[in-house]
Amino acid sequence: MKKGFTIVELLAVIVIMAIVVLIGGSSVLGILNRTRNDTAKEMRENLKEVALSYAFENVHIKTCSKEFSKEMFVDNNIANLNKPENESCIARIKVETLKKEGMFEDTQNHCADEDTVVIYRYVDDFGNSEYKAYTSDTTCTK
Repeated sequence: MKKGFTIVELLAVIVIMAIVVLIGGSSVLGILNRTRNDTAKEMRENLKEVALSYAFENVHIKTCSKEFSKEMFVDNNIANLNKPENESCIARIKVETLKKEGMFEDTQNHCADEDTVVIYRYVDDFGNSEYKAYTSDTTCTK
């Protein structure tokens, strides 16, 4: 009697292994995508904090109107960033500038030098103002 596997048995094992690899591969890809998105989000948050520090020390912008502040901070209406009447209360700071100042390091090159943080002076209902930062979802996703 010969010992060994039949072709049908070998094919069954190959099919089962292929299914396991497909399921495992899609799980790994999902994990990688989540990790990439989490890293980009963390980089954006770090970039905003650094840009706020830089702007507070180096950029002088006037306080935005209460309407602009509400639309930006509460309603997240970013169309206001491109309106000419709001330019005087907005500063645009590029990653390149923060890198040159030694304030931001990106060893993995997640952020492009052209990526921009928009700083504006938010004003609340009581007239208090503070600097706020905005980045798009495409910032630091290089």
